[in-house]
Amino acid sequence: FKEGHILPAFDYHKAGGALMDLNVYNINAMMGLFGKPAKSQYLANIEKNIDTSGMMIFDYQDFKAIAIGAKDCKAPLMNTIQGDQGAIVVNSPLSQMYEYSIYSNDGKIQTKTFEKKHRLYYEFKEFIRMIEEKDVQKQQDMLKLSLMIAQIMEEGRKKEGIVFDNDQ
Repeated sequence: FKEGHILPAFDYHKAGGALMDLNVYNINAMMGLFGKPAKSQYLANIEKNIDTSGMMIFDYQDFKAIAIGAKDCKAPLMNTIQGDQGAIVVNSPLSQMYEYSIYSNDGKIQTKTFEKKHRLYYEFKEFIRMIEEKDVQKQQDMLKLSLMIAQIMEEGRKKEGIVFDNDQ
């Protein structure tokens, strides 16, 4: 990328960039847990017309949240949910989470570990369950979440000046 070789993940002609390629997973987790925020804003580092890294800031009125995705550095990966009584820390991509730790403000640390399975195991298992049980409500809920995420991301990148070829 730095030398001018633009791969699809960095190509605005192909809807690339850090938001679309990486941060979508963080945003999905955030909105899956907490729903649609009252407000959101995307702040990006832009090079050659594409976001090489950026953060989506969420305002849920009672609390604030941030999702960061970076393709321009190799920082240690960590997911943290901080609250007034402690924090939950996952030291892996959420799709590959096999353990998490709960850090209480009183100094106690509890680590929960579970069986390692393929990173898509639980997703496939839920898809199969929805099909077998004809769980249309769950399908509609997942579609609604996906559409909310897409709208938040599109609004954020456009406000930040990231334009794709198919934008109108």
